[in-house]
Amino acid sequence: MPPIAKEVNADLLWKHMEALCQWERYTGTEGENAAVAYIERQMTALGIPVTVHEFDAYISIPGPASLDILGEGGQRIPGITAVFGASTGEAGVTGDAVHVGEAEGPGEASIAGRIVVAERMMSPARFFAFERAGAIAQVYVNLGVAHEGPISTIWGSPTPETADRLPCTPLVTLSREQGQGLIGHLKAKRETKLRVRAQTDTRWRPTRMPVADIAPPKESEEFALLGGHLDSWQIGANDNAAGDTTLMELARLIHGRRKELKRGLRVIWFNGHSHGRFSGSAWYADHMFEELRARCVGYLNIDQPGARQATLYRPFASADISAWVQDVVKRLGGQKTTPTPPLRMADQSFWGVGVPSFSFLPVLPEGAPDLQKDHPHSGFPEYWHNPADTLDKMDKKLLTEHCRLYAGALHELCTLKVAPLDPRTVAGVAEAELAALKKKAAGAFDLKPAEAAAREFKGAAQGLMKRLGKMKGPEANRILLRISHTLNPVLYTQQGPYDQDPASPAVRFPGLQRLGRYLAAGTSSHEGRLLYTRLVRERNRAAAALLQAAEIASGT
Repeated sequence: MPPIAKEVNADLLWKHMEALCQWERYTGTEGENAAVAYIERQMTALGIPVTVHEFDAYISIPGPASLDILGEGGQRIPGITAVFGASTGEAGVTGDAVHVGEAEGPGEASIAGRIVVAERMMSPARFFAFERAGAIAQVYVNLGVAHEGPISTIWGSPTPETADRLPCTPLVTLSREQGQGLIGHLKAKRETKLRVRAQTDTRWRPTRMPVADIAPPKESEEFALLGGHLDSWQIGANDNAAGDTTLMELARLIHGRRKELKRGLRVIWFNGHSHGRFSGSAWYADHMFEELRARCVGYLNIDQPGARQATLYRPFASADISAWVQDVVKRLGGQKTTPTPPLRMADQSFWGVGVPSFSFLPVLPEGAPDLQKDHPHSGFPEYWHNPADTLDKMDKKLLTEHCRLYAGALHELCTLKVAPLDPRTVAGVAEAELAALKKKAAGAFDLKPAEAAAREFKGAAQGLMKRLGKMKGPEANRILLRISHTLNPVLYTQQGPYDQDPASPAVRFPGLQRLGRYLAAGTSSHEGRLLYTRLVRERNRAAAALLQAAEIASGT
């Protein structure tokens, strides 16, 4: 265990947990602002400079919701709605029910003008698919408890180009216990008329976001970014008061060792994670763009540490930093695991900027008593996004253990002479992904320009890593960061540096992944020809980025 990990103060962690769990921290509300003031006081008392950014964001706060089953023997069932869903007013929305089971989209079902009744937890993509097919309202019956959440596919506050994707119909979620009678009724093929009532308060709100800055002893252009979300559903002990208190403790520890730092540390308690669909981190990516692109060596996100039974780490990382992340989990966490590609969650707003990103997400193992019923493979607990997420679900020992891993990793990131970035891993990922796409294409689309560029970059990356040990730290880091900032936007985004992709599952080379749609549409169809044009441009984009990265790596 590294020395800094031994300095983690379990009692102080718990003190902050108890303090933050005084407040329901909905974005832009008095509760969240009280938490911001608490964090500011704690950091100031340690001598750590804090800036509280104030800005307006498009925020949605949930109100009451219910479902009426109409007709003889009808009943009213109280439920919850999803933020960014439409408000109905007291009259509600009335219509005939159509049962779709666990379907992710309408398929062959007749949806238009009807109220969809679906099983398993809602998701923005699922809701969007049914809404676009003409559903006038949606009801979700979970497999366990009802979970809160956002239903918009827009990442961050909307723009003129994305505003038309804001939901325009209402939604109600029920627990399995509440909704099983309705499901049984529909499975028996009985015609059912429903009334959905839901209220949300969706508008531009002033929000406040604290940022702590810890400078190294000598002037350095570089900094690491550490963040987690401050807003919560109700008390949100595990999600994410535990992350917020961990950020405070890590700031204290790194500040105490600031004389050892080779680069600075910036700590952000993001607002708008749930109620603004990552509005806080998206705002920061927009407004600190040049600084992040030029100077940020990596972003560590902390979400949901310290839950009881959360004994596994499920790391995810961008390819450039994944080898180091894998090594850290083994050395400091005692677990042998391979990081997954980065997930489009956890305030991952910085891929377009090009910042390397990673997380050590603690999760529950298979078979854990608290495991979520709707998506047990997620490793999230059943009380996630639910009023039951309270202090009694926390494990002080595990919270301390998780904080120790974060402390050791963060100290390394801030003190290593050369940032732990390896472009050879990126080259391998790019080459493998293009090979998979080529196999899928089966000759129907030419990927040769991108493949050739990937080979050139691979050779240049190998040459760079052989020379790296002879370089001074700042020179090596400038080259490594330029490579990451060139390739990450292409590897992980469609929109690139200056916009945000929709809130949807992440894939590598997302622009080229439209190949599947192209093949399904038929290469000579109208849609196929449209997609072909797009794919050619995406191939050019990928090839250009790989060639530029090769030039950076080779110094030409």
